[in-house]
Amino acid sequence: MGIRPIRLAKRQETRKSSTSATSSAHSLQLRPMRLGTSTTVSATASIAENTPTSSSSQTKRSSIQIKNLPIAVSPLKNTQVDDMIFAICVVDFHHSRGPEIQWWKSNYHPEYTQSLFKNLSFQALPDGSHLFEETFSNFNLVYDFQNSESIDNMSDLNDYQGDPRHLRTLFGCSCVRQVKTSDLSQEERDRNKDITRSIVQKAIVIIVRKQPIFTKIREKLSIITKSYFQQDNFNNVELLENLFDNLNNTFKLIDNELEENTKFTYEFSEQQKSIAKEEENFVNLNLKNTILKFKANFLTIFKSLLLDKKILIFSNSSLEMLTQFQNNLISLIPNLINNLDNSGCPLIDYVETNGPLAKPNSLNTTNRRSMLRFFGLPLQIFNTKNAFWNPYLPLQQLDELTVESFMVGCSNLLFVNQAEKYNIDLLINLDTCEISFPSGKQDELGLSHADKKFINHLINNIENERDDEFLGNDDYIRYQFEDYLNSLISTTRYAQYVDKFSQAPPGFGTGDVNFGNLSLFNIKFVDKWRLSYNYRIWNAMADEFIFNFMDPKHLAVEFPETHASYNLSNFFSFKLKGSTDQQSTTHTANDPRPQKFIADEKIISSDKSAEETKPHPAKAGWTSGWGFKKG
Repeated sequence: MGIRPIRLAKRQETRKSSTSATSSAHSLQLRPMRLGTSTTVSATASIAENTPTSSSSQTKRSSIQIKNLPIAVSPLKNTQVDDMIFAICVVDFHHSRGPEIQWWKSNYHPEYTQSLFKNLSFQALPDGSHLFEETFSNFNLVYDFQNSESIDNMSDLNDYQGDPRHLRTLFGCSCVRQVKTSDLSQEERDRNKDITRSIVQKAIVIIVRKQPIFTKIREKLSIITKSYFQQDNFNNVELLENLFDNLNNTFKLIDNELEENTKFTYEFSEQQKSIAKEEENFVNLNLKNTILKFKANFLTIFKSLLLDKKILIFSNSSLEMLTQFQNNLISLIPNLINNLDNSGCPLIDYVETNGPLAKPNSLNTTNRRSMLRFFGLPLQIFNTKNAFWNPYLPLQQLDELTVESFMVGCSNLLFVNQAEKYNIDLLINLDTCEISFPSGKQDELGLSHADKKFINHLINNIENERDDEFLGNDDYIRYQFEDYLNSLISTTRYAQYVDKFSQAPPGFGTGDVNFGNLSLFNIKFVDKWRLSYNYRIWNAMADEFIFNFMDPKHLAVEFPETHASYNLSNFFSFKLKGSTDQQSTTHTANDPRPQKFIADEKIISSDKSAEETKPHPAKAGWTSGWGFKKG
């Protein structure tokens, strides 16, 4: 059922069409390129107005000639290959040459050369992997689909002369196993005369496009890797050939979107399927356990993501924990998991590959993507120039820590020892469950009283055993953080309205005194977020009146009185325990609540006049009229 976005005041300007937006004179300053040493490059890209700019002064270095690009359609190089699986390979640890690619199969890059993915072998066999009979490593690679080459280190970044709009992030996963040399057959030892170590260690690596899918294929990869070792003939790659074909038949890219060929039959609506598919990426992440380990510090970590900080995550005792922890953080930004195509390289920018940006001109509340788009979500964390994400960074890529913003995992103590030198903002030690601030703790990372109330309320619901299986589980935690983020952006939009018109929006005149109170989120945090690049993109894309759908105040204001979680998935009949559908979803003419629903199901353009969308005088909570009750 479609709904009419409520317009509470006459629009000051007519929303431009996508055509006129292309030629708009408004501009958004992109993140300046500062790779290695400080560098400033002019940046112009048409999209939005009134965006804050950083006041930090920067110096030029003439050796870097990378410029922000005009916003124009720039498709990838034409190719008939549309495999989700970019490649499968075997990485072997040679006793004298170190880790190296032993076997390679790809339809995109059929022949492997030494200049391609120069750090792949070190990422696939990470430091500390020899301590485990089996372990997994996840990492990101960058590939230029126009020039068929990879971008592997700071030298490649600084020397790159191509079009960064043709760069894409590839997601690698390796299953590492080892076997005692004495357990190999004499025939296999004869075939491999250069085996001199007591242990043979290899990794089976899968590299995919578009998005990480390793929670879905982890068990299959583990089984194939174990079988590959048990066949006692490392030259026999028939199992791996079959795995390559099987995965490409299962995962397809159709119109650059993932389509999964499964035999499952869903007894849900299309939107429930969409939510289920999104949540399949978060199976077995154990977000609940992670929060119980870090307590209130976990909220500090989450908020640091929004500020374009330098985040370094270390573990020497569990390589798998590195990826699991980072996936937990990514799962808290709604639908970010499906928007990481630009995340792996500091040369790529979301604005250049997706611009010109514009606010939504339609809304369909039975479509989760439409709702997220209306709210300006997901926040484009990592998807801007001079920012990147890599689940595992080997020592060979240490100099990439000179980039301005990142989240990376590592297992080598040298990274930790160099944290102060590279101005790391936040160091997370997964082995001790501690966080530290090598560059000194910034005031913007402090938690407000309301923040502490929110995270303590969440921890209490996790720790207290209840009959309700939903309350306190991983889905519940994600929805709580989704609500927290929605309350932040809704409060921000409300405050912008008040600043612009010097009065509250109609319908909010007698509203809660906490409406628009950004200090509840720590005003220093909010000021820093407004300078971030993910904020600038959000500000250019989110609807101006999202406070009509989510109360513009800190989520924790009503805690502990209100224990239920209400989030965007409520729009899609994705019911939580305790919810009810017995109430009517329409209002009468005398209903004092905002008229959110309309009688028919057609999608209504948000480009309507204020007269067409006149609201009722009173403002209710964002769940009013949806048939949900507070638990």
